[in-house]
Amino acid sequence: MTLRHIDLNLLVVLDALLREKNVTRAAESLHLSQPAASTALARLRRTLGDELLRRNGRYLELTPRAESLVGPVKEVLATIEQTIIRPPAFDPATDSLRFSVIGSDYVGATLVRPLLTRLHGLAIGLQVNVTPVSVRYLEALRRDEVDLAILPDRIVDERSIPDCSRMPVIVERFVGAVWRHHPYAGTRLTADLLRRAPYLEYAPSGQRAIVEDDLDAAGCTRRVAASSSSFATMVFLLSGSTDLVAVLPERSVRRAAASAEIRVLEPDMPLVPLRESAFWHRRRDRDPGHIWLRERLFATARIEFPDVVTDSAA
Repeated sequence: MTLRHIDLNLLVVLDALLREKNVTRAAESLHLSQPAASTALARLRRTLGDELLRRNGRYLELTPRAESLVGPVKEVLATIEQTIIRPPAFDPATDSLRFSVIGSDYVGATLVRPLLTRLHGLAIGLQVNVTPVSVRYLEALRRDEVDLAILPDRIVDERSIPDCSRMPVIVERFVGAVWRHHPYAGTRLTADLLRRAPYLEYAPSGQRAIVEDDLDAAGCTRRVAASSSSFATMVFLLSGSTDLVAVLPERSVRRAAASAEIRVLEPDMPLVPLRESAFWHRRRDRDPGHIWLRERLFATARIEFPDVVTDSAA
């Protein structure tokens, strides 16, 4: 088999099949019909002499040959896009750009929202799509399936994403939060308050939040009465006739303090600040559109989070 025997259009379908491991989802991601994707898979199987996707119970899994193709196919498509298809410069006034971001609701409210405000009127063809942090965020970064992932530093081992670049964008302290008319809370978040009051726990995707380790280290016992995976939701769960107490990023509390009748409590115990960084695959380091948007992201970060130190050259 030589290069002239390969339909390069099939590489786009192959990339989607390798990513989704599902013919229907691959078809949807490419705006193809399911029969068209199935036909493309059949052609790929004949061309490459491998099954590529095989059934394992209710699901499909990649064959060893398919697994070995994930990186090379992505690399080939990225090279074609960035060196042949994409213009050498980005003009926000005329060019279109779809930008995918992985981040929590907190990231959306405190960083992406002010970024979009700053971009208003600058880039008519810009579309920013924000999706929640899922269990496969590291895989999405490694496979260059997302433009940016904004994640807490303490959950990311950079050794697991050696081909990714990083830039700090958020530094935020944690504070206590209670309903304004809490029956026995004072002005401070104390170990005694955490022991006595029912605790509203932040549990992102059903996992343990990093601030819980700091509370454990400080010897603070808690009686978990409720949990939520959304900082924004937690603020409003506290309001009304409730004696719940929570530990939240300060901006989340102060921005909703008036409307949700929330009181901010200064912590007595040491709590490591929330630090989040933007991560992206290094293939995008010199992409003109990516450079343009991340420069504005970092400019927004410096305004919203003055303690952040960013390198504008990154």
